Amino acid sequence: MKKLALLLLGLFIYASNVNAQVDDRAVIPVAVTLNSILRLNVTSGGNIEFNFNTLNDYDSGIQTGAPYQTKFNVASSVNWDVFMYAEDANLIGTDEIGVANIMTLDNIGYHITSDGTIGANVDLAFDAAAPGPLTNVTTTILVGYDGATSNAGDINQNSFTIHWRCGTQEGSMNATSILSQTIAADRYATNVFLLLQPN
Repeated sequence: MKKLALLLLGLFIYASNVNAQVDDRAVIPVAVTLNSILRLNVTSGGNIEFNFNTLNDYDSGIQTGAPYQTKFNVASSVNWDVFMYAEDANLIGTDEIGVANIMTLDNIGYHITSDGTIGANVDLAFDAAAPGPLTNVTTTILVGYDGATSNAGDINQNSFTIHWRCGTQEGSMNATSILSQTIAADRYATNVFLLLQPN
């Protein structure tokens, strides 16, 4: 009986020692911060100038070509859209001091092409067959996310060209030639803004 009592006492002490052990722990916080990247960069064609020097220019307008192209790209970690608008309601004459000459914005037209590798994921607002008119109303020119395919990517993926023209009476541009509008000789100008926003 004494041996049994000693055995039970030994087991009790062993069990108490096992239960009395304390775990030692260290905490390592791990976090990931994702900052949104949303950048638009005009790489060429940041200043477009149409010079009407012949009657044919006045009658038929100046078609798009290398001197009348604005190239830009988008680098983004999120889905995005691009908007465009003119600063003024009309092109404003700048050379005739004291004379308020104006030309309507719709004499300027444009279409957009994609030069990047994921251009198929971006809806272009106007194509070569039906150029759109310049306006001072904020217009969506690139719709990037269709709810299924992301357009987030780098500048090689999201690269675009705006093809400008003036007085060509195409698409929804002004349907009257510059010659028929009898616009005074002057230099007409406005600023055009591109706006990149997350979608």
